[in-house]
Amino acid sequence: MAFPLIALAATVLPELVRLVAGDRAGTVATAVEQAVQATTGTADPVDAKQRLDQDPAAAAALRTRLAEIAVEQERLQLEAAEKQRAVEFATLQARIADTQGARAAMLQLSGNRDPMRWGAPVVSVTVTLMFVLALFIFTSSESFIAQGNREMVNIILGALVAAFTAVINFWIGSSQGSREKDATVRVLQATQAEQASTALNAQSQQASAAMASQTQQAKDAITSLRSVAEAARSPAAPAAAGQPRNQAFERAVALILENEGGFSNDPRDRGGMTNFGITARTYADFHGLALESVGEATMRALTREQAIEIYRSNYWNAACCDRLPPGLDLCVFDFGVNAGVRRAILLLQELVGVTQDGSVGAITLAAAAACDPAELIERYAERRLAYYRSLENFDAFGRGWTLRTTRMRDAAMQMARARQPAMA
Repeated sequence: MAFPLIALAATVLPELVRLVAGDRAGTVATAVEQAVQATTGTADPVDAKQRLDQDPAAAAALRTRLAEIAVEQERLQLEAAEKQRAVEFATLQARIADTQGARAAMLQLSGNRDPMRWGAPVVSVTVTLMFVLALFIFTSSESFIAQGNREMVNIILGALVAAFTAVINFWIGSSQGSREKDATVRVLQATQAEQASTALNAQSQQASAAMASQTQQAKDAITSLRSVAEAARSPAAPAAAGQPRNQAFERAVALILENEGGFSNDPRDRGGMTNFGITARTYADFHGLALESVGEATMRALTREQAIEIYRSNYWNAACCDRLPPGLDLCVFDFGVNAGVRRAILLLQELVGVTQDGSVGAITLAAAAACDPAELIERYAERRLAYYRSLENFDAFGRGWTLRTTRMRDAAMQMARARQPAMA
């Protein structure tokens, strides 16, 4: 059975791919298809994607519903595993009980006046008589052996010798040893049964604890996703877009240029030649040129206005900063300039608790809008400094990076505070 909406659902919640692949019955895929169709109102994948792109609230609601399906499937899988362990434990207990019951029955027969107690003596006497008779025949009748029956004689003697040896061992040779062995076996069986029971109980408790922990984590995730969905539906989510975003960019890029300065070609800087903070590679990519064709003269000729347009296209717009809350837009913008747009976005997504895919969409924007601005800006600055400290050239540039991060954090805090009275 085909499920054309699964691919679309996987872009909304990538964790579904693993669950759908492991669901042979197709129940997860069916539930996902129904959720996407109910949210978008269509069974056509292309039409459904267009509607989700145009309606952030619907996309957030779909993500919440898909997360609930994923949590339910995880719960069912854990319950199935728990039932399988319970079956294995019951099977082991039954085997141990059968073994102990059989040995107890043997001991009881030998101790009571049961007719079955004569079974072993009768068999032993029969085997002994047959062995003695065979020996008598074979030793007194040389003609029988000489008539080509040597192979048959060997087979019969071999079988009788084995049977007679077992009788001797049973009655004489190992009677005390057998009793000691039986006692030892019973002790070992009891010990193994107790150890197996303890191990299975411990595994069962661990599985129950893990299932409870994962269930609670899943519930927390669903609660968080629901709050994100509510934020996406509320008028507060697009509030950042209502402010003069061109003015916000101009303020942010002015702060960037203050920190970047003019032309530089420090050999310790892995970015190489820069002017207004724009590297030669960034300049070449922006203008569609080969890197080798961008020399020092070209970089020195870069104007402030040209640098601003590169910042607007390659960093501000690429990180959707015009849709982020005031102050946070500056943090993401500046870190993207200094360490790469993708890294800046991934850090933001990590801090707001959404899927880290390096792309700012409705879910990331709604989650950022739902956070406390000052707290998020502070945490972003702390994680940014931690990243710088992990770099091998921190000794050379660490002081400047730290000072820049601190300045941007303070400026972002002022922007966030200036926005709060207006929102109130």
